[in-house]
Amino acid sequence: MSFFKDIIDTLSMNSSSEELEDLPKSSAKFKQEIIKQDQEHACKAYTDLKVAFRDIGRMNAIIEILGRDFLTAMPEGAYLSRLGQMAFLFRRMHEDLTSEDVHKLLVEAREHAHECTDEEDWDDWDTANLREMEDMYRIYCHVEPSLMERKARLSYEGRRHHTNVYKEGDWEQAKEFLKEQVDLHRRIADARLEASNAESRYEMLMQEFMPGMKLFDLENLMDSHAEALKSMLPEILEKQANDPAPMALDDEYEGEAQMWLNRSLLEVIGFNFDRGGLYETGHNPVEGGTPEDTRLVISNVDQSNFLNSMKSALHEGGHGLYIQGLPRKQWRYQPVGMDLGAAMHESQALLIEMIIGRMPEFFEFLSPRLEGLFHGINSPALSSENLYALKTRVQPGSDRKKADEVTYFYHVLLRFRLERDLIDGTLSVDQLPEAWVEGIHHHLGILPTNHIEGCLQDVHWFVGKFGYFPAYALGHMIAAQLFVTLKNTIPDLNEKIIEGDFSQITKWLSENIYSKGRLMGMQGLLKEITGSRLKPEYLEKHLRRRYLH
Repeated sequence: MSFFKDIIDTLSMNSSSEELEDLPKSSAKFKQEIIKQDQEHACKAYTDLKVAFRDIGRMNAIIEILGRDFLTAMPEGAYLSRLGQMAFLFRRMHEDLTSEDVHKLLVEAREHAHECTDEEDWDDWDTANLREMEDMYRIYCHVEPSLMERKARLSYEGRRHHTNVYKEGDWEQAKEFLKEQVDLHRRIADARLEASNAESRYEMLMQEFMPGMKLFDLENLMDSHAEALKSMLPEILEKQANDPAPMALDDEYEGEAQMWLNRSLLEVIGFNFDRGGLYETGHNPVEGGTPEDTRLVISNVDQSNFLNSMKSALHEGGHGLYIQGLPRKQWRYQPVGMDLGAAMHESQALLIEMIIGRMPEFFEFLSPRLEGLFHGINSPALSSENLYALKTRVQPGSDRKKADEVTYFYHVLLRFRLERDLIDGTLSVDQLPEAWVEGIHHHLGILPTNHIEGCLQDVHWFVGKFGYFPAYALGHMIAAQLFVTLKNTIPDLNEKIIEGDFSQITKWLSENIYSKGRLMGMQGLLKEITGSRLKPEYLEKHLRRRYLH
């Protein structure tokens, strides 16, 4: 007993108020810097807005992870409950974004920023963050929460619906679902028009994917490149008709080896697997998640052709690098810390997959590694020359996802014009198959043999992504424009790629694009990096160099 009594006495002696003053302070190494997102601002309304948008951003991050799980790991029995969970989160996020409190705070913060004379209170990042908050509020403020809840539910139902109708080529079943999607998105676009001077429903839906882009400007960019291809494509086809045909891949390429290759290539280009992962799915490829938890999802591998899987991994990898490189440490969950939209996102994917991933130097790096991996020592099919020839062979076809770099644009142009007319009301869903066949025949001279080769091949409309397709074309243009500056900045770029050293490329992209978030708009950032706004001429010159010179 005396032992315990001694301990109690000791504790009693050390609990006096005088001794408390001598308690050691915590070590400085445990103190964390207060990041910009959490710092108090001279404008209390803006401080409160950062808290509100932080929580909205957290909900969106939860939705992102649940959405990737929906595609890769969710048990079948959880399907209906997951639909309800996702729809609820979308509604709640929308209600928080468009609340009276947020509106009041935005008005107060704008007045403070306008009247403030101390430039340190409103630096470039805080100013941009407030601007993006206002833009987010404006685009959604007139949309009923029930519409956003329905949109979310239909989006995730749409993935499964597309998988089912695509397998059977069932247009009748697909048609009714697409009618519901088109009607819903027309209603959402009409609501958004109330807060805009625009006249086009389609332009309103575009803003979700390409902020600030006007339909008039988009049509001019698309028409300009279409005009350039009108003469270029026949020249390329004539030139390649006189070249020896590349040797087809006729071996079996084990699925596990393909996924090892895909993961290895992602590591080479700089994807951080400590903050992300690569997964297969029976659905369509997609990227998403957060900078701390980036999920890349590609279609199940085709054991007869590893190039398809590799293409998908490189494409999603480009997206993944962008996500992981966003300014997460200072601006996590804030609007200014987001990416610049689908056009810039696709530019990062296409820069890796189409521009760099189809260079002769890339295949010089890749070929000797493939020979060992697939047990094809001295295989002519796996030579760098043959792989390059395979990936740069131009051949009009019906499948967008398998299209070559030149004719790919026509697939996008067709879908852009069709979805524009669907949303603006000049084309009905019933007319879609016929309009599709007429369009693809006009552009590429081919006729789909069934709906699977036609209007059922893409998942985008089934998940409600009306306004997304043009981002592929603009992304290709942006990638070509960025690559010119990138190559001028890194004179020995070709040699680096042969060596498998992508570190300088990733560093340049991180410093100039990823880390900038939404500090400025897409056009402003392009002008800062390349010296000019988006010009389709860069893509035309790239295609001429690669396919005609």
